[in-house]
Amino acid sequence: MTNAMNNMLNDLEALLVLKMADDKLFLGHMQSDWTGLGPILEEDIASSSMAQDDLSHALVLYEYLGNRFDLDPDVIAYERKPNQYLCCDLATVPDDFNWATSLVRRWLFTHYAAPVLDRLALFEDKELAERAHRLRAEEGLHVEYLDDWMRRLGSSSDEARDRIQEAIDLLSTHAGMLFEIPGRDIDTDDSFCCGRSELFEEWARNTNGVLEQTELKMQVQLPGMEIVGGRSGVHADHFAAAHAEMGAVRSADPGAAW
Repeated sequence: MTNAMNNMLNDLEALLVLKMADDKLFLGHMQSDWTGLGPILEEDIASSSMAQDDLSHALVLYEYLGNRFDLDPDVIAYERKPNQYLCCDLATVPDDFNWATSLVRRWLFTHYAAPVLDRLALFEDKELAERAHRLRAEEGLHVEYLDDWMRRLGSSSDEARDRIQEAIDLLSTHAGMLFEIPGRDIDTDDSFCCGRSELFEEWARNTNGVLEQTELKMQVQLPGMEIVGGRSGVHADHFAAAHAEMGAVRSADPGAAW
């Protein structure tokens, strides 16, 4: 590992940015499998567009880290060891081409990403704040679009509600780990992670506010600080397959650019 990479992985502020970038990278990668396969034209176009947004958001954040630590953004994105990626395992849960699972995953994530970007936009680092502010505008469109789908399907036919509820039940078991503090050896002060409990309460209030307008339900608890997962580099088994597929081109051609 280079000194520059080591410096980035031991910088507390950088870890907050890196976890969001890694979430976006893997979410965009997983969601891109749906290109051309959406159940209707509207969603096919929208889901592909959001996958592109997520990948571009990841690049914007990797570029910030690259500028700060004198690293190539492609190196940050593709040349770390698996246990150095800080994405939540929710991003890499296989959806088995079940559109309900894909939809609910994006919905859970976008309600997390929006308030995180709000907080990053308040940082004193002007470059980071400007980049986060720009991404937040696009994330807001994702929130509105996905909220609308959740309301429509959650108030629709029995089959639609059952499929979405099944996806919620599957993914809600992973959702709490969105709020795991990144890194293994950092200060566990709650304020470090932009107010972890406050962030979780905002996410739960916003997601449940949508579900209250439907016949859907979700229960998610904030995991204890001692629980470790993807944000500490301890990934579920399905991460390995997603990581290998995501990095296949870079592995075959180490000089390949983003």
